[in-house]
Amino acid sequence: MLFQQTSAPTGWTKQTTHNDKALRVVSGTASSGGSSAFSTVFGKTATDSHTLTVAQMPAHTHTVSKGATGGGDHAQNGPDAGGSIATSSTGGGDGHSHNMDIRVQYVDIIIASKD
Repeated sequence: MLFQQTSAPTGWTKQTTHNDKALRVVSGTASSGGSSAFSTVFGKTATDSHTLTVAQMPAHTHTVSKGATGGGDHAQNGPDAGGSIATSSTGGGDGHSHNMDIRVQYVDIIIASKD
């Protein structure tokens, strides 16, 4: 039986096997499961930090065109004129998270069995 109180009433014994869990209504076989406590999941105000790996980034390149310029002492005419070069990489490799607030309202109950 479920009770919205801290102690089991007279004639009942408080069951302590399940603690800090949510209740789930099922039409099949009753069981329990999951790996994270209710207060842990629903107490979050941000996602866990994550740093992208190279494998998670889409393959891509960045190029800069080298145009031929004429005149002056620094004319870019000849074998290296035109074409393109790759840019240097950038980024700090730090993780990031996203704000969220799923601190859902709840009512504490106990489970008790009849003596």
